[in-house]
This record gives sequence, C-alpha cells and structure tokens, in this order.
Amino acid sequence: MQSNDLKQQLIERAHELGFDACRIAPAVAPRHAAEFQEWLRDGAAGEMQWLERGESKRCDPQEVLAGARSVVVLAMSYWQGELPAQSRQLRGRIARYAWGDDYHNVMLERLRALDELLREHGGTQKCYVDTGPVLERDFAAEAGVGWHGKSTMLLDAQLGTWFFLG
Repeated sequence: MQSNDLKQQLIERAHELGFDACRIAPAVAPRHAAEFQEWLRDGAAGEMQWLERGESKRCDPQEVLAGARSVVVLAMSYWQGELPAQSRQLRGRIARYAWGDDYHNVMLERLRALDELLREHGGTQKCYVDTGPVLERDFAAEAGVGWHGKSTMLLDAQLGTWFFLG
C-alpha cells in the first residue's frame, strides 16, 4: 500500500472515531526544545520534577521511539456549546473539559483503535494523551493542527482552544 493511501485511511478512521483533526508532523526535535531546556536550567519548572526526568525524550522523538519518522497528531474538541441561561446562575462551575468522562480514557481508547490500523501495516508507535514525554503542542503546530497564541495555547481556526491533543 502506498503511504498516501495509508495516510488517507488513517485520517478517515480518525474522523470515524470522533477526532476533529488528524495531521502528521516529522519526528524531529520540537521547535521549542532549546527554549524548554533553558527554561528547565533556569529552574522555572519549580516542583514539576517530572518535566526534568523526561527532558531528553521531550527534545528528541528518537528517544521516545527509535526510528520514528512521523508524529501523528490528533485533536478532539470538548466544546459543548453555550451554557443555558439557567445554568449560569448556579453557584458552582466546572471546567468544560471535565463535563464528560475522563478525556485521557476516551482518547486513549480511540488512539488504540488507530494503533491497530497502523500495526496492520507494519507500524510501531506509542500513544499519549498529554501523559507522555513529548512537546505535543509543538508537534501539533508543526503538523498544522493550530498555531501558538500569545497565551501559549494552541489555537485552531475551527476548534478555537477547546480541544485535547493525542
């Protein structure tokens, strides 16, 4: 099978599974790897020691998966529309991303379905939902899922900032 055919199959399957975007980036050092390393050296990570433990992997995809050529980036929207007027008067507020089931579990199940498709074609990959040692926003921007806004959030013309990355 031609790589373009597999890419198209992957994109179609991703949409069937409920992903809003499926893009591919090269498995090279992320754009902000040097800045990330400097940020760590400056002690800006504070108590987030896990960032330091995964530094080399975050800055080199080959350390995550030797021989990797591509990073498949998936986006899934969690926008559920505007709140009804009566809901705005309630005392407590829950972040929209937490309104449903744990997104880590939802996305991971869908990522594993895509993993099966790629394995059928000889692929070897790893699946992460903001849990792995990768700078996912850099890969997403490189793949064309969105761009870095002033807030450092990733923005997409259709999804806004209301999406998860896998």
